[in-house]
Amino acid sequence: MTNATRRRKAFGSSSIAVAVLLSACTTTENGKVTEADMNLTRPQAQAKVIEYLTETIAALPPGAYLTRYSELNKKVTLSPGGTVPCNDSNLSKDTSVDYGVTYFLESSDAASIPGFGDTIRNLWTERGWKFRTYDSAGDTTSTETILPDGYRMVFDEHPRGAGLSGSSPCFTRPEASDHPNAPVQIDQP
Repeated sequence: MTNATRRRKAFGSSSIAVAVLLSACTTTENGKVTEADMNLTRPQAQAKVIEYLTETIAALPPGAYLTRYSELNKKVTLSPGGTVPCNDSNLSKDTSVDYGVTYFLESSDAASIPGFGDTIRNLWTERGWKFRTYDSAGDTTSTETILPDGYRMVFDEHPRGAGLSGSSPCFTRPEASDHPNAPVQIDQP
């Protein structure tokens, strides 16, 4: 097995863990489960998730960016995000959903990526956002924050790189024709 194959498998495992985590019911930072926001739309949820992700990478050293393309395997592209049911009753068209998207965190100075975790956790602390850090798939460490408005971010770090994901609070399921379209790359402002 090549190193590139090992990296893809390891990051793939963490992506699955993040996808499962992000599909959980929306909770506030105090653990209270929230009801669906009947006024929130998928485009609004996606825009706010992208805004929070952009604000987070703005705190990193110059050259940091988020991309849906794998630097390890050019054939791997993460999805433009998606909606998942907020509860187990996903067969109903009336089920509320949340929007989530995952990115690879890259930098023009790849050597600086291992220090990104401390910078991100410090930013979240400065903003008063509580977070928890835990070991997830294999050799991946994840740090999750749930913001006061119910949005959530997860920073994954492992020996081969890092990733940043975001998800929204629950909202009314959009029409089937409403497809997420998160940008392929998010640069620092």
